[in-house]
Amino acid sequence: MKKWLMTLAAIVLLGTQAAAQAPAKLPAQLKGFDAYVQHVMDQWQVPGLAVAIVKDGKVVLAKGYGVREVGKPAQVDGGTIFDIGSNTKAFTAAALGTLVATAKLDWDARVVDYVKPFQLSSPYVTQSITLRDLLTHRSGYCDPGMWYTSDDSDVIARVRYQQPEYGFRAEFCYNNILYLTASRFIPAVTGETWNRYIAEHVFTPLGMDHTVTTAAEVAAANDVAVPHGLLDGKVVAIRPYWAHNMDIMSPVGGINSSADDMSHWMLMLLADGRYEGKTVLDSATVRDMETPQMLIQASSGVGREIRAWLPGSVFYTYGLGLFIQTYAGHTLVWHAGDIDGMASAVALVPDAQLGVVVLSNMNQSDARFGIVQRVLNAYLGLPPGNLSDTLLAMTQRAQKAGEAAAEKVASTRDSTGPLSHPLSNYAGVYEDPFAGAVRVSMEDGHLVLRLGNLDFIGDLEYWHDNTFRVTWRYHYYGTQYVTFDLDDLGQPARLSMGRGPVHFERVRARADGKDGRGGAGG
Repeated sequence: MKKWLMTLAAIVLLGTQAAAQAPAKLPAQLKGFDAYVQHVMDQWQVPGLAVAIVKDGKVVLAKGYGVREVGKPAQVDGGTIFDIGSNTKAFTAAALGTLVATAKLDWDARVVDYVKPFQLSSPYVTQSITLRDLLTHRSGYCDPGMWYTSDDSDVIARVRYQQPEYGFRAEFCYNNILYLTASRFIPAVTGETWNRYIAEHVFTPLGMDHTVTTAAEVAAANDVAVPHGLLDGKVVAIRPYWAHNMDIMSPVGGINSSADDMSHWMLMLLADGRYEGKTVLDSATVRDMETPQMLIQASSGVGREIRAWLPGSVFYTYGLGLFIQTYAGHTLVWHAGDIDGMASAVALVPDAQLGVVVLSNMNQSDARFGIVQRVLNAYLGLPPGNLSDTLLAMTQRAQKAGEAAAEKVASTRDSTGPLSHPLSNYAGVYEDPFAGAVRVSMEDGHLVLRLGNLDFIGDLEYWHDNTFRVTWRYHYYGTQYVTFDLDDLGQPARLSMGRGPVHFERVRARADGKDGRGGAGG
């Protein structure tokens, strides 16, 4: 009897979960929607995703598809949390907007008056740059890509060593670290951390009860999507981004939320800041967020990318944490989010009172934009479109080109050629004031390279001349190449790596691989 009752209870529970997963009836505009979602998931090899749709002040759909982790049975549902990546930026702007609305802050406040110390390479820009400039990516300094090569203790401090790529306020140039800098206004004004402030002033009034911002909170949650990527052609679970300390980038791309909770966020933005009868954001704040602040050149890298994601606009611009463009005669407000193993998109059409969010647990998966297009077109009376097919073809072409380039580099190997120096001569510490330190040490008869980020430890293999291939021990990151440049005496004096590349000057070296301060070079 007890076993029978337990079985009955399980059946009832499963039935309740299924009922919660699926609405009673999808609206006519979304006929065949579930099948389409499954189709694009198959196209992009997405293990699981969640979708929320809001229309005319109501939640039309909030449900999950697929699994939280490949090879395991736990299903994604409306409450499953995903890292929303750069969709976090609009939340950071909104939190700052609550301070602007209460006259505790101004969008045009100078950074140097609130974030100390703060310095850029240009004295003029240092003294002139404002909070608005940070939030609209118009500083002239592009994203420095320091996340992988420096530790977390001084990320903002290091920007003083970066050189600008454009004139001040002349071009849109996406910059994560300057968004991190913007978040520092919150503790400067309130004395509270960004995490606590955004929870109190945004998440709580919106009833976003399962939305979190720290690694500890994610670890304590029960319904969590696992990040995935491709390794040797197979979909595998991977580590969260910067697993040893992801909290450093929470204000930039570290909010973890669900389709259920994100539907509240969209409803509030579409209602000019109000949610369930109360004001969460001042309407002026929402207006500022959704007003074009910076034009995006169509020929720029970001311009080409967003034109592919959501094509057909007359113009592309950026507000405060949100992209703004035209879409079939409507204003479209949106953002994407990418972080290792996760991809998301949020899109709003204010004059149609329409919003859609897609959260997925697959790296760089543009299934999200196929789903966004299908929802937008269904409600705006447009043909369904085939954006997912177009983006997939583009991605596959880019992958093939990348593979061909990698094969070309790999073919340059000449491991039979003599090394110009004993391996131990390459050991030492190489530094760049902007990108941080690289340590090269002799271990078990071969060279090992370490970056400031603990995920980047790699074994060096001689390739040709003074070039070595790095095989990262975290295999998802694959391989890379480093080249040692020689000084006038023919000794390794500089290490170059990455796109650009970044040059690290040798500062300490001993034949035994120690760093000159009594410690090991690794």
